[in-house]
Amino acid sequence: MFKLVITILCLALIADAAFVRIPLNKPNKRRSVKNINALAAVLRHKYNPRKNVTSEELRNADNDAYYGAITIGTPPQHFQVLFDTGSSNLWIPGAPCAASDEACLTHNTYNASASSTYQLNNQSFAIQYGSGNLSGYLATDTVTISGLAVANQTFGVATAESNASFIAANFDGIFGMAFQQIAVDNVVPPFYNLYTQGLIDTPVFAFYLARNGTSSRGGELTLGGVDPKHYVGTLTYVDIFYESYWQIQVDSFSIDDTLVCLYCFAIVDTGTSLFGVPSDLYIGVQNAIGARSDTFGNYLVPCNYTSYLPVLYVNINGTSFNLTSDDYIVPVENDKGDIVCMSGFINSGGPVWVLGDVFIGKYYTVFDMEKDRIGFAPAAVNATVLN
Repeated sequence: MFKLVITILCLALIADAAFVRIPLNKPNKRRSVKNINALAAVLRHKYNPRKNVTSEELRNADNDAYYGAITIGTPPQHFQVLFDTGSSNLWIPGAPCAASDEACLTHNTYNASASSTYQLNNQSFAIQYGSGNLSGYLATDTVTISGLAVANQTFGVATAESNASFIAANFDGIFGMAFQQIAVDNVVPPFYNLYTQGLIDTPVFAFYLARNGTSSRGGELTLGGVDPKHYVGTLTYVDIFYESYWQIQVDSFSIDDTLVCLYCFAIVDTGTSLFGVPSDLYIGVQNAIGARSDTFGNYLVPCNYTSYLPVLYVNINGTSFNLTSDDYIVPVENDKGDIVCMSGFINSGGPVWVLGDVFIGKYYTVFDMEKDRIGFAPAAVNATVLN
């Protein structure tokens, strides 16, 4: 287990460690039908990868992605990264960009030659994902997050990216926060090093996503502990299934009084904006909320009918968490510029449920690597977040 591996390493350091708050940002624009469809395609590949291929997906720019600032190198080079509990690698674009690589050209890029703390790794790096791939090399340098300098962190430098959805993304790269077991090339994730180097108190982090926040006040990620101001009541904890993704067993999913799934597996993923439903249950869930498919396969409900829609109940370790239509119906803009009401349930592409930001936005979520568990509690409304 994670705590057994690192406790001895951290014993002498932990007394001076920090509890850290990371302000989160999110795009300040309305989602579009096109981008919701792109997200659905991404999710289907993420948890149903091709055999013998490591899968890590990019997020779509116009969805409610929550991202924040880090720096890499000496002197610091600045990046915005998506904090993703559904993957385990840190990667950012790297200079020089190829003339044809629009995604690289439109984002901040890492320049190894400009950093005095860069260490040559001599290993190539590649991630295969549903609609393309990225490739480059591994580098080792100092990675700083909220003033905490992680020494000798290895990360991916993408010099070629073929995923079109990354071109308009508001963030530069991905900061993976799942377990090392699913990291490409078995690279040690940066959160591990934050703890083993004594920079945080405990191997625990938590997300508060401000669903009605602004682009610059989108919520807060805490590293090294939990902030009680961000939730109400008590936390309900559930053990993770095994150390890879943040995967748990859910007692049941029900829509009003109708049982949808009993003792099912779910992955808790901050990198997924919506709510993933297993492929064999997907159509049934859409029918249960009265959503109907348009000619493009999008599931919509009349916007004047949303207040009559049923409640989804997610029972976790004996506690019921509910999502109303205010939570799972997403106003989006269609190709004509009209606002339509789309179901926030998307096909996960496999047998698992995916509790994405639709769920995490309503319920403060704690990821505890020390005790191999996840905690949930109702998120505080209008909680204070950092500027």
